[in-house]
Amino acid sequence: MSTGCLDPWSDAAEIADRLASPFARLVLMLGAEDWCETCRLFRPVFDSIAHQRAGRQETWLWLDLEEHGEFLGDYIPDSLPLLVVYKGAQLTHAVIAGRVNATELEELLAQPSRIEHSALPDLRGRLMSSDWAL
Repeated sequence: MSTGCLDPWSDAAEIADRLASPFARLVLMLGAEDWCETCRLFRPVFDSIAHQRAGRQETWLWLDLEEHGEFLGDYIPDSLPLLVVYKGAQLTHAVIAGRVNATELEELLAQPSRIEHSALPDLRGRLMSSDWAL
């Protein structure tokens, strides 16, 4: 079984399989490491926590605006990095993760819900289509 962050391009089928569970938690971060300094600093923090927490019921993904532009379509958040979390089909978090440390990320994830950006595309639904990366 894979641990840590999965790659949305090469692990599309595994991601879709994991998200099919009604109890699956999807934790994803939208960022742009090429031009967003906060994203560059946040990525290692995100990956570290992903390696500690990811499993069959918790899937962690980093979606880069440049690398995953085809997947994201025209959607560009107002600010970055944007933390998006689903528990099953329910969107529970959509918030700019402004502080770059593990404690702040863990505190955000511990909140039952925090939605500051509700005009998101259906990222979970798109990821559940196992052939999206073909």
